[in-house]
Amino acid sequence: MIIGTLIGMAACSFSVGAEEAQMTRLSKITVSAEHLPAYRDALAEEVRASMDLEPGVLSLYAVFDKEDPTRLTILEIYASRQAYEQHVKSPHFLRYKNGTLHMVTSLELVDVDPLLPALKIK
Repeated sequence: MIIGTLIGMAACSFSVGAEEAQMTRLSKITVSAEHLPAYRDALAEEVRASMDLEPGVLSLYAVFDKEDPTRLTILEIYASRQAYEQHVKSPHFLRYKNGTLHMVTSLELVDVDPLLPALKIK
């Protein structure tokens, strides 16, 4: 009984620490075909600025579906929830968001738990 409780407490501690240490999300986006080139340019500018200017943005890795390039997924990794909150208030993110609203036909934000949170992307 005590061992089970200790294991449960350790798992809770690990989960809480992992949440505080890192926030990971998948952004699943569909863009209208006529706006795809302009959207790609705006996203590339935003990703570069975020990675260059924000130490709390650990990864913004965008991939486009080969079968349907209007569909993309962005793997977003932030050092913390606070880093994410700062990111969405940054001038470059707001410029991207407001400038592409009319281009996006769907957006799904999926918070995910990484298998190995401490693993770094090379």
